[in-house]
Parts: sequence; structure tokens; C-alpha cells
Amino acid sequence: MITSSEQTGVTRGAWVQKNIRQPPVPLWLALRLVSIAVAILAALYEGSGRNIASLRDFVLSPWHRYDTEYYIRIVRVGYQPGDITPGFHPLYPWIARILNAVMHDALFSLMLVSTIAGLLATINFYRLVRIDNDRNKAWTATALLLCWPAAISIFAPYTESLFLLLAVWCLLAVRKDRYWLAGVAGGLASLTRQQGIFLALPLAWELWEASNRDWRNLIKQWHRWIAVLLVPCGYVLWILYRALFLNDVRPNLSSIQGFIYSIMISPTQYKVFHDQQFLPPWIALWKATKILWHGGLHWSSYGDALLGTVFIAMLIFGWRHIRTSYLIYSLAIVLIGLSMHTGSAVNPYTALPRHMFLAFPVFIGVATRYEFHRRSFVLFTLALCQMLFLCCFVWQTWVL
Repeated sequence: MITSSEQTGVTRGAWVQKNIRQPPVPLWLALRLVSIAVAILAALYEGSGRNIASLRDFVLSPWHRYDTEYYIRIVRVGYQPGDITPGFHPLYPWIARILNAVMHDALFSLMLVSTIAGLLATINFYRLVRIDNDRNKAWTATALLLCWPAAISIFAPYTESLFLLLAVWCLLAVRKDRYWLAGVAGGLASLTRQQGIFLALPLAWELWEASNRDWRNLIKQWHRWIAVLLVPCGYVLWILYRALFLNDVRPNLSSIQGFIYSIMISPTQYKVFHDQQFLPPWIALWKATKILWHGGLHWSSYGDALLGTVFIAMLIFGWRHIRTSYLIYSLAIVLIGLSMHTGSAVNPYTALPRHMFLAFPVFIGVATRYEFHRRSFVLFTLALCQMLFLCCFVWQTWVL
């Protein structure tokens, strides 16, 4: 005879099994709604949301922080020569600008693009993980990605949700041997964030694998390499736009630093961090370690270092369970994140967790290697940290 408690356990188990057969869209929706509520409460606690008249501004104004200001400016007036905005890639604000023609609200348009892209990224990331894993691991990997503290960026009016969607589409397409579609998605990702150019690496590796690691077979498939070249082409188009329309490209080939900040990245980025540098990761890491060790920095710098360290630990932990092409991409993203030294005044690794978050295959490795027996507790704890991160973002005490 089955007791009531056993019946409840059976029912709950059946519900859980049914729930993990689909992407964790309900979890995404819950985080989306909770993030809006938490942002409003944080603004009210700070006092910045008490004198706002309209309901729309009441809901949206807490998200008007840090880089959001630059995206709003691009949506409203476009890129302007000499402005700081050429340091921000164009696809995300350009899509929002199209919506703004109807919505007449730049911030709302940005939030709408971010929200829709985040939902689609959730669904397609689950599909990507399902290619190599069962439903349970796919659900866990997607849930870990959504609840990771730095994942609050996919709910903010930032580029992460759109980039994540395009990057996942790129990998999905290449896994299904649709190389041209993968190249287009990768090129669009390069128009969304600088890191998109590294999607050429997993595409090239998958081509190498598809040719059975034989150069002769690879040469026969030369037309597929054109698809791979579409990824950097997106970045080249952005450089040409900056050069021709914004007069923002002034080549300096005297050093790698000069090349990167005169061509690859807009020199206007020095207006954000005047002493930022792009260094070999071991040098940047050593400098950051010394700066953090001496103390005297804002507490958020230690939070960034902690989250960055945990993320690297997760990469190492799931190393053998990440597909080689995904692993190459993830390593490139992590190393680039460690190379971006933002100076010694406040934080040597500003926004490091958000930059590393783009190495999303790390969550596949963790979910595949480790069997979570208390998954709900882990996800709740991560989501709670995410909401605390959001509060600090609204209070402008932590740069997202």
C-alpha cells in the first residue's frame, strides 16, 4: 500500500521528469520577472525610483546604468564621430533602433530585444546540449547558465543575450553541417561583440574533424572555408564602418597594444578606462594579483576576482566533458578576458565575470561531469547571488 507521502514523492518525481523534457523556459520566465521586481525594489531602497511618474519609467529606469547609457544614445542618435559610442558593436542597438521607430522608447526597445533574445537563447542552448547529452543534463546545463550570477547580463539591456543566441545558433548550425548558416550567425555575433570573432575557431575545428583530419579531404571542401571566413568578415565590416563614417580608425602598428586599440577596438575606449591595457594573460593576471594583494580597492574588485576564479575552476572541472571545438572557443574567451587589464585605480578586472560568461560551453562540462543530487538548492543559491549582483548593479556599486 502506498502512503500519502510516497504518493506525493511519486507525483513530484513524475512532474520533475516531465519538466526536464523541455527547455527550462519556466525558469527563464521566473528569473525574468523576479529580476524586474528586484531591480524596482533596489531602486526604491536607493531612493532613485520614488519620484517617477509613469509606470513604464518605474519599471525600466533601474536598468539605466553603466553601458546602458551608451546603447540608448546609439538608438536615439546613432554613432557620432568623436563620441565614446564607437567602442560598442552595432547589431544590438541597431535592432533596438528599428523597434524604437515604433516604440518611441529607446530603453524599452533595448530591453525587448534582450528579453526575446534571452528566451530564444535558452531554448536553443538546450537544443545544443541535447545533441550530445540526455534531457536531464541538457536541462541542468541550461539552468546553470541561467542562474549563474553574471547571467543577469542577459536580462539587462546589454549585448550578452543577443550574442549568446547568435553564438549558440552558430554552433548548432555547424553541428548539423550547415556551415554557411553557421558562418552567417558567427558574422552577426562579431557585429554584436568583439568576442564573436573567436567563433571562427570551433567552425574551423569542426571542418577539420569533418575531413577526418586529412588535409586532402580538407582541400576538397575549400568552399566551406569561405563560410568560416564570414565570421571575421562581420568584424571587418564594423572596422570599415568606423573608418569610413566615424573617422575612428587611426592605425598604429608600433605595438600590439597600438594595433588593438587603434583598429580592432575603438581608441575612445580609453575614455572609459584611461589606463586599460591588452596584455598577455599571464602578465595581466600577475599584475592584477599584485594589485589585489596590496588591497585598498573597491570591494567589487574582489567579487569579480572570486567569480572569475570560480568560473575558471568550472572550466577545469568539466574540461574532459566539453567537446573539443567548444573547448577551444571557451579557452579563447577566458584567455581574452584575463588579458583585458582595466587599470589599478579601482578594479584591474572590471566586468571579468560578464566577459567570461560568454564561454557558455563551460556549463555543459559541469552538468555532464557532475550529478547534482541537490540541484534545486544549487540553482536557488546561484539565483540568489544573481539577484544580489543585480542589486549592486542598480545601486552602481558593482560594474556589470
